[in-house]
Amino acid sequence: MLSRDDEEQFAWAVSNQRAIVTFNFNDFVALHEKCVSDGQEHFGIILSTAETVAVLLHRLFRLLNSTSADELKTRYVG
Repeated sequence: MLSRDDEEQFAWAVSNQRAIVTFNFNDFVALHEKCVSDGQEHFGIILSTAETVAVLLHRLFRLLNSTSADELKTRYVG
């Protein structure tokens, strides 16, 4: 999916009921807002700064151990 544009990545995540992790704050917050304004839902957008894999995994595990899937639904966190 790395070669796909933001809209395609977001659509794939929504259709597969997956949260998406991104460093792209502006575009994915805009996609979230459009989704909500269209009355649709998504399964979460996890926003992060670009970090090493070890730091990113640590942050993701900490988030996922403290947040349920329902709490991520149609929200973005970062």
